Amino acid sequence: MIINVGIIFKHNHKTMKKLLLPLIAMVVLLSGCGEKAHVLTRYYNVHSDQWDTAITTFDDGTYQTNYYYSEWENIDITPDVIDGGVVLVYYIDNDNRDNLLPFTINHDAYYDDNGNLRDYQERIEYDIERGKVTFKICPTDFGAADINKDAMRFKVCVIRNY
Repeated sequence: MIINVGIIFKHNHKTMKKLLLPLIAMVVLLSGCGEKAHVLTRYYNVHSDQWDTAITTFDDGTYQTNYYYSEWENIDITPDVIDGGVVLVYYIDNDNRDNLLPFTINHDAYYDDNGNLRDYQERIEYDIERGKVTFKICPTDFGAADINKDAMRFKVCVIRNY
């Protein structure tokens, strides 16, 4: 069972900060049934050229970019972790702060080629499966063409029971 605690508090950051640590401790204690837990942490630097494109192709041959993603190996994500552990993933911003995913980045407004003022956001998300973590950059307001595929840094914490 994987618990994505970022979804629980996605809009109230003050509540998240107050409740996140006790919630994590409770999950670890309950999932461990008295066993010891071990935290394994890995860092990933995703460069701008390491983002792949997820597209939808339509019958008329046109396509739409849905989001960008980057898949990475993580041998710590085992079947035992998927069934009874916790995986926490953070986006590390330019100020070296850990931001629990999912996380929304607000970008400055700009004028497009038609002179329209554009203000947009990107939602940083992730998926996990056995031996792998996938980071995603998803548009929230406009098409994926507005997404910055900049270099990003992530931290993945895998909490296992022993």
